[in-house]
Order: sequence, then C-alpha cells, then structure tokens
Amino acid sequence: MKRVYDISDAEMEVMEKLWEQKGGIKQAELLALFEADGKKWKRQTLNTFLSRLENKGLVNRENRIVRVVYSREEYNGMQMKTVIDHMYGGRLSNFVASFVKEHSITDSDAKDLIDFLENN
Repeated sequence: MKRVYDISDAEMEVMEKLWEQKGGIKQAELLALFEADGKKWKRQTLNTFLSRLENKGLVNRENRIVRVVYSREEYNGMQMKTVIDHMYGGRLSNFVASFVKEHSITDSDAKDLIDFLENN
C-alpha cells in the first residue's frame, strides 16, 4: 500500500511548481521560477527540499533534471486513501458522513454526489 507523505509547506511549494511544469525541469530553471515569484532561496536551500522530496519518493533527479514521480491527482488520491483508511476505517461513507456533519452541503452538491455515485 502506498503511504501518506508528510511534507512541509515549502516542500509542497516545490511540488506545486514542479506539477505546473508538466515534465522535467532543470534545477537552475526551477530556482529561477522561485526567484521570479519573490522567493530568495539559495541553490542549497532548493537542493535540500529536493533531497527531502527525493528521499520520500516524490521526485526523481537525473542529470540536474527534476521530475515528479506522481501527478497531482495521483498524489492527492494517495493522500485521501490513506486518510480514509486510517481515520474512517477505510469506509468512504464514514468520511462523507463526518464531513457532512461538520460542514454544510448544498442540495446541488448532494445531487452531484448522488449522480456521481450512481454513474460510477
């Protein structure tokens, strides 16, 4: 089973930037993108975040090219599955019940959910 990935806010910023690239990017180009966004990270700072993400199995680096291992959708799906498994006994119905209990759900959202479940 794939596991949940505990990543820092800064590591998530790196992942978000990598997902925006739709493919590999050179580390120097990635650093330039952060600089353009006002981040004043040094090369070693970015390298530290990339090393952590690589150790967690979320990115690959080869010849100074960085690539994500999982798409944003795959990553989010793995995170959600892990949460549902560990917090709701693997039952989606328990998750939905808990969510609806704590948050209001519109009639439109309820209809969309029912339609989705009936068609999938």
